[in-house]
Amino acid sequence: MHCLFAISCNLIHLLRMNVKNYIAVVIVVFYLGLLGYLYFGFGQGTTYPAKPISIIVHSKPGSAIDYMARKVAEIARKYSDVAFVVENRSGTQGLVAMQHVLDMKADGYTLLGVTKSFLSTVMVNKSKVSLGDFLFIANMVSDPEALISNNERNFESLDDVIRDAHTGKTQVWIGPGTGSRDHIMALKSWEIFGIDAKWIDYKSGPQSILALLRNESAVYVGNPADVKGKSNLDIISIASDKRLVSLPDVPTFKEQGYDINESMWRGFAFKKGIPEEAREYVTKILQEVVNDDEWKSYCNETYVFSSFESHEEFTTRIAQEVEETNYYLNKAGLLVSYVKESRIHLLVVFLIIVIVVFLLLFAFNKFSISKINYDQFIGGGIFSLSLFFYYQTTLFQIPETVNITSPVLIPGIWIIILLLLSVILIIKSKNNKTERVNSSPKTVLIIIVFLISYLLAMQWIGYFFTTPVFIMATMYLLKYRKIALMVINAFGFVLFSYFIFNKLLHIDLPFGLWLL
Repeated sequence: MHCLFAISCNLIHLLRMNVKNYIAVVIVVFYLGLLGYLYFGFGQGTTYPAKPISIIVHSKPGSAIDYMARKVAEIARKYSDVAFVVENRSGTQGLVAMQHVLDMKADGYTLLGVTKSFLSTVMVNKSKVSLGDFLFIANMVSDPEALISNNERNFESLDDVIRDAHTGKTQVWIGPGTGSRDHIMALKSWEIFGIDAKWIDYKSGPQSILALLRNESAVYVGNPADVKGKSNLDIISIASDKRLVSLPDVPTFKEQGYDINESMWRGFAFKKGIPEEAREYVTKILQEVVNDDEWKSYCNETYVFSSFESHEEFTTRIAQEVEETNYYLNKAGLLVSYVKESRIHLLVVFLIIVIVVFLLLFAFNKFSISKINYDQFIGGGIFSLSLFFYYQTTLFQIPETVNITSPVLIPGIWIIILLLLSVILIIKSKNNKTERVNSSPKTVLIIIVFLISYLLAMQWIGYFFTTPVFIMATMYLLKYRKIALMVINAFGFVLFSYFIFNKLLHIDLPFGLWLL
């Protein structure tokens, strides 16, 4: 009887082991299938397009570019074999959306909604994102710049605005953004009109409109659609070659004697390197959209010109406008460096800070190394890093012409919090007699190095390759030796995170630059 019980236990144990092994094998197979699907297109079909095409928009739902993208996606259903799906990724005036597209594979399935404002965004923010990273495939509309006033001002023409500017009072012009297209339109107008005025940045279009409704400025620089539903606002002039069909009574600049043609174009771009068949297919669909009666109705309703330009024309236009944008941003003093060069090399500064902090920590423990424990060691490290980051914030400089929140503000808040927390950690751990530094924290330090290496490698090699390696290496360092469970945890976590982030939350995990 005892023998039978022992054999049964051994069989159960063996079956359990086999079950774990089988599960591990299945998970690895699914993992390899996921890699094949993501990186080599297995299961996605061989002809383009084989799945929906994403349109990435840099602003929130309801904005002009968002509305245009959704209208394109709606009309494209009539002509496309796959759906066009709009995704909003707002932040940093378009840089978040641009970087997201650059982080994706150049496979023709991630389309970026682009506007003329991106020219200023890339130049002023001095980001690593470059306009040269994109293939501009089609311009869709031309939304003319417009000078708008409160009708209490009684401005009936551009000459009225000019006369008012010469009365001796400082004339105020408003709009969303410093260095924005509206700001550049204002600078160009002042130069041609021969007047001096003051620009006030109201951060957003709606805030600017509210200020104009309160009659807080002489002129608001925006677009014709901004006056919809606002009977006490008048469009003085639009900067286009011809009048809008939907606003036949609004004159152009040229009709009033001033040669200004300035429009906010909106179109689409891919990351460079997409297959030629993808460019041809999407361009053909966009041409079909522009020729559709529903699109023409949309343009009339939103007070814009339908202005289709293919890749060559669009690219030429952008190159010309980059030069003009650069001229006016320089004139406004917006293309200066926002970071001063440190008088001392940053590595030397960091070493000085670390030495000083740990000398203070040494003194705090009555000049006894043996009394410094893990918590104090970690607290001292955090304190040193916080001081180093604070030093870097002192190198930020904002031109007087730029009316923006200082970039020091948010980092400064976090730095102060980290400094306080690290001081509290050091003080509270002074009497802790356990886990001294001289007890060799080798494993912890190795894991920290692994973590840093993992975070750096993820950007180059990709989340899906580096994550299972990191998880298994960490488990091994922590003395875990059950291979099947290590495999299940490492590769299963990758499958789970892909399902949660990519599929449910639509947040794309890094694919790695080496395969993009």
